[in-house]
Order: sequence, then C-alpha cells, then structure tokens
Amino acid sequence: MEIVKKRVKYVLLIIGLAIAVAVAAKFAKQEGEVTSFKPEFEEGQVQTTSEGSVEKGIKIPGYTTIPVNAGETEVDIDLYNPDENDVYFQVTFILNKEEEQIYQSKLIKPGDHLYTITLDRALEAGTYDLMIKYDTFAMDESYSPRNGASVNCVLEVK
Repeated sequence: MEIVKKRVKYVLLIIGLAIAVAVAAKFAKQEGEVTSFKPEFEEGQVQTTSEGSVEKGIKIPGYTTIPVNAGETEVDIDLYNPDENDVYFQVTFILNKEEEQIYQSKLIKPGDHLYTITLDRALEAGTYDLMIKYDTFAMDESYSPRNGASVNCVLEVK
C-alpha cells in the first residue's frame, strides 16, 4: 500500500511539472521574438435625447469677499439668480464658526437681482468665514426643493 501511495505522488508530481513547463513555455519569449501590442479603443458614443429629457444644471454665482461696514446692517451686494436657471433661489448667509444665520432672502426669480440686503444684526469689525447657501425650488405650484449649493467666502467687516 505504501508503494502505491509513493507512485501516485510521483505521478502527480510529474503531471504538475509537465503543466508548469507547458505554461512557462507558452508565456516565455523566444530570443529575438517581438511581442506586438495591439491597442483596442472604445467606440465613441453619441447620446441622443429628446427635448426636455435631460435636466440642465443650475448656475450658482460665487463670491470670494463681501465687504460690510461695521455696525451697519445694510449691505451693498449683487445677489442674483442667473437668467438661465429654471428654479427660484433662496439665499442664506451663515457665519461658519458660529453657525449663525445672519440673512435669508425670500424667493428670487431667474434674472432678478438684489443690490442691497439687510443683515439680521450688525457685525463688529473683523474677518468672518461666511457660507452662502443656495436653496432652489421648482417654478411650479409645488415649489418642491431642487439641488442647492453652498459657496464659502470671506465677509470683511470694516
């Protein structure tokens, strides 16, 4: 019985070696043989859509710095909803560190501008991190929320 087990082991070893040699031979490069690379490219695709089937993006204005006079609540700024948008805007100013809301607009129609706004309170001189939050709403009777955005900027109070 012991001899049969040894012979089975040898036969399995020989079969395993034969398979290993065959695999190695298949992948081994011959001297002077050049392997050619044939790149394959994806076929370009064209998306066909019917009118209104793809929702266009919402344009959000950005600001880097907003200047404000210390001790005053009136701010001269151009808050607007770009003409191209099909949503109403509601703009909220939030002081980041305190997470305090200091302004919130009513709904702003596409193409409308607010050139002067009134903050909820006057601020002391200094530099504040400000988040301008844009909430957007459908322009139908549902006024359902749409994608919004937040823009970080600096509020400079002098």
